[in-house]
Amino acid sequence: MDYYILSQDARILDFPEPLGISNSLGRNSVKNADALEIGTPVVAKIKERAEIEYIDFIERPVPLVSDHLKEVIEMYQGDTLFKPVVLTDAKRMRQDLYWLTVPTRRECLSSESVFHKDRTLKKLVINKAKIAFFHVFMVEGVLEDLIIIDQDVAESILRRDFFGIALRKVETRWEGAD
Repeated sequence: MDYYILSQDARILDFPEPLGISNSLGRNSVKNADALEIGTPVVAKIKERAEIEYIDFIERPVPLVSDHLKEVIEMYQGDTLFKPVVLTDAKRMRQDLYWLTVPTRRECLSSESVFHKDRTLKKLVINKAKIAFFHVFMVEGVLEDLIIIDQDVAESILRRDFFGIALRKVETRWEGAD
């Protein structure tokens, strides 16, 4: 089984950029699912732009997925936590529902992963033995908030009419489970 990093398509520059959302959600909401209050939606204004292209995955400052992408993730990984986030464009009098997504973190780094001196990833290699039946997850032990999806989820995304999503294949190794 192949695995991919779910990321935002860097070619799309006019995406809705939420302002102040990190402060609204709390710094640990993506790192620690226990710190996330699922209940009330967060309302965030977006940065004013001449044009806005509403994409299905916003990577930063926090991972936000469209309602349609949320449905696909839930199909494959039902235990993924989501918090509603309403992006508000006051100029156009428009509101769009997105979801902060917090997949479970998995300790799955291969010993072949390489880090820069500042502990950011230089080369990600995941250990397939540690992720056997997980379809959507985040990597434990890295500074980056990387959402990894398996081939089944990737194919499901590619079969649908999603916009603004990029998939990058992840190197994998089989290192016997501890």
